[in-house]
Amino acid sequence: MDERGVQALDRVMAQLQESGEALEQFLRLVNALNRSGILPFLTGLAENLDVTISSLTEQNTGLIRTLNVIYAVLNGDEEVEDVPLTKILQEFNDPDVRRGLLLLLKILRAIGSASKQG
Repeated sequence: MDERGVQALDRVMAQLQESGEALEQFLRLVNALNRSGILPFLTGLAENLDVTISSLTEQNTGLIRTLNVIYAVLNGDEEVEDVPLTKILQEFNDPDVRRGLLLLLKILRAIGSASKQG
């Protein structure tokens, strides 16, 4: 090994001696994360970060769009016309309406459940 290699090795050894306790704590942390299953999750998350961020962005975009529609309706920006009951019943054939009603029922169930507890 040449002189520069020896000097570099000496510097690394000195840093290891100075950081021994911190390195031990770090290794304990890594081992604990691995045993708990969090480390593989974090590794997978980091390895697929672009896909994860893209997925979160798509989900948030949908949520923001939905919240904007709800806000517009509640704010009176969208006019709601008088419609006959038969028209309302026809709307139940729309899968989006049925999904929305199911979501509302789940929200109402959660509100009702929370009100019992507290």
